[in-house]
Amino acid sequence: MRILLLLLFYSSQSLSVITLEEIDYFNSISEKNYISIISSGTEFCNNYFSNKIGASNLENKFKNIFLCKFSKKRNRFYIYMLSVDKKENIPLREFCKQVLEEWPLILDHMDEKLSYQNKDYLQGFYIENFFFDKVISFSNNFVNDQQIIRNEIDNFIINNRDFFSENNELNNQLIKQQQNKIRKIYKKIISKSFSDLDLIINNQLKNIVRYKIFINDIKHFQTYSCNWKPGKGFVPYIKREKFSEFENSWRKN
Repeated sequence: MRILLLLLFYSSQSLSVITLEEIDYFNSISEKNYISIISSGTEFCNNYFSNKIGASNLENKFKNIFLCKFSKKRNRFYIYMLSVDKKENIPLREFCKQVLEEWPLILDHMDEKLSYQNKDYLQGFYIENFFFDKVISFSNNFVNDQQIIRNEIDNFIINNRDFFSENNELNNQLIKQQQNKIRKIYKKIISKSFSDLDLIINNQLKNIVRYKIFINDIKHFQTYSCNWKPGKGFVPYIKREKFSEFENSWRKN
């Protein structure tokens, strides 16, 4: 992280041009146990939508879900849905909007007035809010949040018991380090403050996130994709595109 901060200090343009892939590279050569922003963000996003459907009732059992994928070649983060069969007698553009309306949390991202809002499914990119293997969320209820902190410390002790020894002083130091770490995260989240790294990640996500839904027009034997960019309205850009074509394009990295 030190190398990254030095580069930011000497370059006033870095905030707008540095990419997530470049940040991952800087972190990999400056930190031994670094967390990949791209990998953690992608995994968190996919788990979010998978869990969202898993928690739904039985009538949504076979509902299509969104998937998440980062394309190095295009420097894009795609949130996309597969294989939606178009209903007859509904214009394609209108049908795409209807599908999107089933996902209010995503629909809001297209609204210019609401696009500034943080999206839960993108929180995995903000690695400074990670406490080990997950993003920590707080409720701004002091009693509940303190219980969350205690639970996380207990989980840390249980999951890392092999690192503890008979030396209680060293054990207490290790626990104290983790307490300070999670309280730092707590203070940052509750105060809604942003680090330099948060600002860069947020700026990049505004530029690279794209939404895509693939539509099968069975009657005309065609496949289309409906495409949206955050903050640019609900009307999609439509193009004739098969998922295999899309998949091959981001695999050619």
